[in-house]
Amino acid sequence: MKFVVGGQTFDLYDLDASIDKAFLDLYAAYLSKHPCNWADFEKVAIEFFSGTGANSSAQDNFFSNFTIIWRRLFNSRRLDEAESLWAMALRPALTWESQHPHNFIHKGTPFYFWGGTSILKGDLDRGYALMHQAVEEDVRTTEEQFPNTPAFALVTLNYAKVDQFFRGWVLLQAELLIELIKTYCTSHDKQLSLDEFRNRFLLIPPNRDTVFLFAYTLARLLRLQNVPGYALRSDFAGQLEMNLLFDMTLVIDAATKVKNPNHQGMFRSHAAFLSDRADLGLNWDDLGHVNGKFNEDFDSTLAAVLDGSFRFNEDSILSGLAGDLAIAYGLRNHAAHNVSSVSTIWKRFPDIQQSLFNVLFLSVEVLY
Repeated sequence: MKFVVGGQTFDLYDLDASIDKAFLDLYAAYLSKHPCNWADFEKVAIEFFSGTGANSSAQDNFFSNFTIIWRRLFNSRRLDEAESLWAMALRPALTWESQHPHNFIHKGTPFYFWGGTSILKGDLDRGYALMHQAVEEDVRTTEEQFPNTPAFALVTLNYAKVDQFFRGWVLLQAELLIELIKTYCTSHDKQLSLDEFRNRFLLIPPNRDTVFLFAYTLARLLRLQNVPGYALRSDFAGQLEMNLLFDMTLVIDAATKVKNPNHQGMFRSHAAFLSDRADLGLNWDDLGHVNGKFNEDFDSTLAAVLDGSFRFNEDSILSGLAGDLAIAYGLRNHAAHNVSSVSTIWKRFPDIQQSLFNVLFLSVEVLY
């Protein structure tokens, strides 16, 4: 359906006569300041949904007809209004579903664009919650747990999928991941690439939840880089960073556990298993010894391991990837049982962050 408003020609999906007219009135209101009664639009939309049945394509076209308005709001940085548009677009669908229990409208499009808008606005919690709701819509409609949709690409860090509107956000995360991989390879003489990491882990993770948590944690780490350094010199900043580090240890836990024959064991078991497979020389008893030191004085032990000065005895120093693995184990236990942070967390966060990513990269290289 082609129509002209304010001297501009627009294309919309043809749906039916009533809802087509309702969209024309809506566009006239947004683009040329004609009045439009939203209650009237909502009433027509509810009637339209009653006629679509299980036709998810027609339902998707309905929501796609909002995207021209959304783009104008989005491109002019009127992000609050852009979010409100999708909230309004969802209302008739949600109303219809409440009136028809066990029947569903496919709402992937509004959740996707609303979620992406929130993410770029800086509200990661709301944005990712909405984006994952889009994924749930896609899973229900396609009956696939790993649907090839833009929403699933965003929440699983699939930078290779070109046809996604918010690919720029995914590419920013990929750039951060590239830098972390480069440091890992340079520091430890490794050859892992971003594409290898994607093919061996992101595309075939232990489960969906693991890659969901990884992508979201990476997004939060990326956003944290926008906070001025002088605002990250407090124990509270350390708490925020500790939460992020803990989530990374959960990813490491999941990544190693699924490959460990003793997969029901604790993190110490998985760490010892990875050490054995990677020939790091850190066994069950060594991990217990280091953890005991972490329990005695977490701050000074963390600093010593980071500095490469932690000694089991006069002849045995903990360093390199073995030290990174010990840090992952110490953080996993400490963060799970303590609310407070320590100064080493906020003073040396980049180093600690790199240590945990090193362990994940090693796990992928050795176990996947």
